[in-house]
Amino acid sequence: MSEIDPVVEVRGVTRWFGAQQVLRGVDLSVPRGSVTALLGRNAAGKSTLLSILSGHLGRNGGEATLFGRDVEAQRPSDRQRIAIVGGASAFPSRRVRDELALVRRLRGARWNAAREAELLARFKLPLDARIMALSKGQQARLRLLLALGCDPELLLLDEPAMGLDLFARRDFLESVIELVEGEERTVLIASHLIDDVERVADRVVFMREGRTQIQGAVDDLRERFRRLRLRLPSPGQALPADGLSAELLGVERALPAEGCEQVVILNDYTAGLVRELEARTGGAEVSTSRLTLRDVYFEVLREADEAVEA
Repeated sequence: MSEIDPVVEVRGVTRWFGAQQVLRGVDLSVPRGSVTALLGRNAAGKSTLLSILSGHLGRNGGEATLFGRDVEAQRPSDRQRIAIVGGASAFPSRRVRDELALVRRLRGARWNAAREAELLARFKLPLDARIMALSKGQQARLRLLLALGCDPELLLLDEPAMGLDLFARRDFLESVIELVEGEERTVLIASHLIDDVERVADRVVFMREGRTQIQGAVDDLRERFRRLRLRLPSPGQALPADGLSAELLGVERALPAEGCEQVVILNDYTAGLVRELEARTGGAEVSTSRLTLRDVYFEVLREADEAVEA
């Protein structure tokens, strides 16, 4: 995975729809060979950003490049290196075999017939069935086949598991994991299903209301964000927040029968911080635990909400 040679580079991208600004200066970088998850609530701007990257939508400002070339200056040969898995087929009455034939023809020499045969056997798709007669899970697998059949170097997934039940989502995501694992393929997946994405992604980008809140490797974020439980020596003793070497994202307090317990979420954990807390509280008992990606997501959004309210 190369941090120096990102496949996707976005700097200060904006997009307006009439009087409504949907993207407000988005920044993100997707390293080559990574599986990066673009996470956010509905209307965070994820799909709009993917539409800009795929060339289906223009931007109003900022810079956006794929493989070092501006997204609006991509050549046909550049576009052949990219595939997107999005919503339902534009022609639901078309038969599966006809949809395959169309995409095969559009992709030309880029199409991998062996990969098509492999995925057809794996997904057990009925070739003579009309797309609208397929289950949602089968339709999702067909979209994945159509995207992977050309062996894309960059795969864009826009809410690929939307509308699938728990079992179908699990099956679909396992297919994604197995099909990109060990290959030099870069994946950018937009979703609001945090628990599903956590199984797939090695990097995440959190978005809120058209802005990038935080991004980085999943393992780094899990290491950086910690939940500290402090048992302070004196009941009612205040936590010394000023001057600490990490920013406090959220503080929860509870007063048990004896002593004073406080839970603190930190976004820049170090062992030195624990020693600092112990020294500045007169010997507090400190225990730490890592946060799940879901916990980090809610802490980041909580911080954003509080900043807006302030």
